[in-house]
Amino acid sequence: MGWKNTEQRYGILSIGLHWLMLVLIIGVYACIELKGNFPKGSDFRELLKQWHFMLGLAIFALVWLRLLARLIAPTPTVMPALPRSEEH
Repeated sequence: MGWKNTEQRYGILSIGLHWLMLVLIIGVYACIELKGNFPKGSDFRELLKQWHFMLGLAIFALVWLRLLARLIAPTPTVMPALPRSEEH
């Protein structure tokens, strides 16, 4: 399997970015949820807010990378073809 998408399947780049973004989104959510368990002004609460912000920025950068990857490589076709009722 190559790093770029082909007409038959997604490449390692698209698959890796997909799963990396999932992990980062879970991390962002966990940081903001866990923040409420600590008193205001505590060091750990501030650390979780910083991690939330930094992980969010990483997701923002990866979105642009995914868009760029989508522009330079084809999108694989859906096999088997979708029924007419499910097409856009």
